[in-house]
Amino acid sequence: MSRNHGWRTSGSRASAGFVVNWPSAIWRGRPGHRPPHHGDSGWQTRRVTPGPQRLFLGSAGLGALPSWLASLPVTPRRVVLVPTAANPLPSAPYLQAAADLLEAEGLAVDRLDLEGAAYQDVRQVLGRAQVVFVAGGYAMFLLEHVRRSGFDRLAVSAVREGALAYVGFSAGAALAGPDLRTFQDEEDPGAPVSTAGLGLVPFVVLAHRNRGRAARHDRQADRPDLPWPMISINDDQAIAVTGAGWEIQPSP
Repeated sequence: MSRNHGWRTSGSRASAGFVVNWPSAIWRGRPGHRPPHHGDSGWQTRRVTPGPQRLFLGSAGLGALPSWLASLPVTPRRVVLVPTAANPLPSAPYLQAAADLLEAEGLAVDRLDLEGAAYQDVRQVLGRAQVVFVAGGYAMFLLEHVRRSGFDRLAVSAVREGALAYVGFSAGAALAGPDLRTFQDEEDPGAPVSTAGLGLVPFVVLAHRNRGRAARHDRQADRPDLPWPMISINDDQAIAVTGAGWEIQPSP
């Protein structure tokens, strides 16, 4: 297991859709790119302080989620499902699939749509839960309402303190990283004031590598204007984060 900037990496070259070679993996996002250090520009203001936070960052497959939920130090009773990124889509059957799985695991599911939600509403709903599940869809649309509603301020502090576990899929997984500018798309109706993400992890998750996106993900990782590393994962993979460590695991 190699260590970089206080973050531990583990996994298998054969099973993971890494952007770059293993074991240096994520930290070689482009030729000559090295692990970030405390004094590096671009990391100073968004640098993650390792703590008791726990995150599950997936692409599509929910298979590993039940065991991850069971591994949490406090048995969760209630989860907040954030469907906002899917609002512009004509349909999003994966939302009901996620809700069904969570309920099957014995959790009460509260839906919190950040589009139109007030800060007080977000604070009240998050305050009752032990887990927040941010679903996928349009990343910029999601980010716009994450900022407008105050979800960012409330969720980040709770997750870093270990009071709230974070589950994110696709756009929800990317949201946990330092920046979402690579997700800007003319089809995305969102207009956030900034592309900065939640900064819970120091890398950007690129989902759905197996859907013909491998070459695009590799090009994004090679962009010289992006100071943060990226992890490209297939639909049957997820990244589990515990405190200062993370690992890619199968999640069919």
